[in-house]
Amino acid sequence: MKKLKSFLDIFVLSGFIASFFYGFLNPLYISVILAHLDARVIAVGSFMSSVFPLLIGAALGNRRLFSRLYAVLPVVMIVELVAGVAVALVAAVDLAVYYLASMAVVGVFSASVVYLLQKMKEQKYRANRAGFDRRYGMADALGSLAGSALSIAGVSFLSEPLAIAVAGALQNAVIYGLFLLMYRRIPEPRRRRADEDPHPRRSPHIPAPLPLAA
Repeated sequence: MKKLKSFLDIFVLSGFIASFFYGFLNPLYISVILAHLDARVIAVGSFMSSVFPLLIGAALGNRRLFSRLYAVLPVVMIVELVAGVAVALVAAVDLAVYYLASMAVVGVFSASVVYLLQKMKEQKYRANRAGFDRRYGMADALGSLAGSALSIAGVSFLSEPLAIAVAGALQNAVIYGLFLLMYRRIPEPRRRRADEDPHPRRSPHIPAPLPLAA
């Protein structure tokens, strides 16, 4: 029970942090970055941020591919963080390129992480999913409320596109850091059924340990 609460706390905290950054940065992102882009560029970015999750979701319907990525989930997160920092630096040079590249990174990597994390939620919160969803929703709303309130108060020390882009990358780094801590707390299963996905830290090529004899 103690491990479950700790796991739950990390997930809920990540929801609060993500929404706080969104509530604070989104008005700045719209006024400083999107306001300087052509409407067609914004439309293309919106299309990219939608079509990639659709394609990734269809691809992850393949159980073998899902299992392989599930086993290397931290690697997927780290690759996204590196790509996110690299893309953020582009904001100092070309806003349109930055926007389109960030939509691609979000569409491909963020969508992959979200889909893979659903399996972790399924494993940990199956018995109390309604309670978890309620707490997560409340944390999400509270984070957005706090971030928006800070933005309304005029605390807008971020005025350059590069600073806003870097703050967005920092958000991912903090949240994924929490996810990696959570990932390492998942206990190794003693056994699993043949039709189950492998443990996230176990390679799909390495068989689970055999159960001890009674």
